[in-house]
Amino acid sequence: MKKTIAKKVAEYLLTLIVVSVLIFVLIRLSRIDPVAVILGGKNTSADVVANTRASFNLDKPLPVQYWLWIKGLLTGNWGIDYKYQQPVMSLIGSRVPVTAGLVIGGTILSLGVSIPLGVYTALKKNTWVDTLISTISLVAAAIPPFVMSVVIILILAKVAPSFPITGTYNSIGEYFTRIIFPCIAMALVRMTLTMRVTRSGMSAQLESNYVQTLMAKGLPTSKIVFKHCLKNAIIPVLSVVGIQVGGMIVGAVLVESIFSLSGVGSLLIDAVKASNYPIVQDVVLILVVIYLTISTIIDILYCVIDPRIRLGAKEAD
Repeated sequence: MKKTIAKKVAEYLLTLIVVSVLIFVLIRLSRIDPVAVILGGKNTSADVVANTRASFNLDKPLPVQYWLWIKGLLTGNWGIDYKYQQPVMSLIGSRVPVTAGLVIGGTILSLGVSIPLGVYTALKKNTWVDTLISTISLVAAAIPPFVMSVVIILILAKVAPSFPITGTYNSIGEYFTRIIFPCIAMALVRMTLTMRVTRSGMSAQLESNYVQTLMAKGLPTSKIVFKHCLKNAIIPVLSVVGIQVGGMIVGAVLVESIFSLSGVGSLLIDAVKASNYPIVQDVVLILVVIYLTISTIIDILYCVIDPRIRLGAKEAD
């Protein structure tokens, strides 16, 4: 078990190093001079240009710039952005609550609805209830997050026109008011895959021989479903959860724009438009770290939940 976890962590760190190098190199392939962005395109003297390069460490070799960037990330010095001349950490930190709330809230809503529905439709397999729920979920999945956001706004404009669904927030109550419907919009288009994978796994478990044996012994259906079947069926669902969270992060970019929320996604879009590279490389790397961390945790959970995976890893070694 410990060897498997250590192997997963080593793969995680190696992947992270490779990705960070790629991000650093690809951003610097742009033909736009960072100094021109910092100075706002103004014509200045050679001394000002040279001092600006030195202030932002742009006069140093690329390997040194990469090392300073990684060292700064690890020590809390994320650099100064080119456009506003403000610390990148404070700019990103002020946007994190919105994006984190959308991703976490959307994920909780999606899993909280899709997994119970998957179990229920498996129990009602091939009935009109199963057909109805599956059809509705497929329709919801076919609607992109930004379209679903527009639909929700239009419905609320008719049903509750005074409800504050867009703009900033000044209190905890306003924060939850602002993000609840964006979370619903993101969850509705993401829950179908999780529901169908749960349904498929549960159907296979319910039709297996050991379930028939447990039923013959008189075990309650609820105990069979949740203690035995769901535990075995949840492993492929974990894979879907990792994909869903990644999709939530990407979907948050558009949803934030539609609901006029100041999140990390909107910050990234503005930074790309302005060639504000310190923000771009920091935000992209943070998103990659989040995705890789979730994937690694899920891989470790595989080994914890299913001993057969641990045995397979030992045989491979």
